[in-house]
Amino acid sequence: MLETVLVWLCLQGQCIQVRPEAVAIAMCESGDTVTLGTGSWTAYNDNSDGSTDGGAWQINDFWVWSTDDFWVIRPFAAKLGMTPMEFLYRYPSPQVAPPAIQYAMFDYLWDDGRGAWHWSASKHCWGEVVR
Repeated sequence: MLETVLVWLCLQGQCIQVRPEAVAIAMCESGDTVTLGTGSWTAYNDNSDGSTDGGAWQINDFWVWSTDDFWVIRPFAAKLGMTPMEFLYRYPSPQVAPPAIQYAMFDYLWDDGRGAWHWSASKHCWGEVVR
């Protein structure tokens, strides 16, 4: 079994170990409309469809970090030993969740590359770096 290589990602003085592809995607995704790509744990962006994206990996509040549809929150919270409501009470949005929780969600969604489609809108930025 191949071991996953981890690297350090430091944003706003908070550092965690992550997969290399997580660094590339965070650099393409996080920030705000002025500082996009600067890397921010607290990045927050409004979308034209009324949803928002938050955190270093711009996790969407309608499709993923949702209070209405637990398709991601239910198994993810269970993995952390919580109910979906406990998880959402502790971490109401991605941008207020601690870096380790943001990364754990990224890793869960990334699923060894099978979930790359979650970040397809920015693939033009990270696609050449991540194989």
